[in-house]
Amino acid sequence: MNDRPHADRTAVNVKDLSFLYPDGTHALDSLSLTIKDGQSVCLAGPNGAGKSTLLLVLAGLLQGEGMVTIDGVAPQANRQLGLVFQDADDQLFCPTVGDDVAFGPRNQRLSAAEVALRVKESLAATGMNGFEKRSAHHLSGGEKKRAAIAAVLACRPSVLALDEPWANLDARGAHAVTQIMRDFGGTRLVTSQDLFRAAQVCERMLILDHGQLVADGPMQQLLQNRDLLVQHGLQPIPRCPKCEGGLRGEA
Repeated sequence: MNDRPHADRTAVNVKDLSFLYPDGTHALDSLSLTIKDGQSVCLAGPNGAGKSTLLLVLAGLLQGEGMVTIDGVAPQANRQLGLVFQDADDQLFCPTVGDDVAFGPRNQRLSAAEVALRVKESLAATGMNGFEKRSAHHLSGGEKKRAAIAAVLACRPSVLALDEPWANLDARGAHAVTQIMRDFGGTRLVTSQDLFRAAQVCERMLILDHGQLVADGPMQQLLQNRDLLVQHGLQPIPRCPKCEGGLRGEA
């Protein structure tokens, strides 16, 4: 559903980004980072580090001070980044799953045939075939999450951003979401406290704390630095002597 990534192209560019909430909370503080096309990145950090705020800015739902571009264009001017909220109920509001998945393509003023094609492809990509007429209110937590992802995929984003995608899911639902993320052909940006599952998807980790970038490197390398993880409110993955690399979270 996505073009082949170009490793030399910048997908996400953030420079000197700051964001202050009306109550005075400084969520982002002169944050700068770049993500290359096709990279899979875990955005980690303690609660209140600014992770969700950053995703909202990247999606164009909030606007801070500084420069932000997605594929070279300001977030408010394009739809190249698709954001999946932590709570699927915040994203599913139509009478049926099919309507939810069709909502974005319809707003893009696509033809009825193209909308139908995207609904079909997105539901197939998330294992939700046959759910078109179902109400989201009657779905399980894992099914709701997959329906929310399908609704985002239907808009054909080049960057898929997911806020705590494994939160409150059982093992089966979490595995299904992991597989969907692996199958996505574009750039992936994931906020998560679950480093075990994030390590199965992401190759790079960015650690935020108090709105600032405090670490950036290969996911498996940073996972070995237990002192760094603990210092910034993250739970290290238990060591596994029989696993290559010694970490249970490796794919």
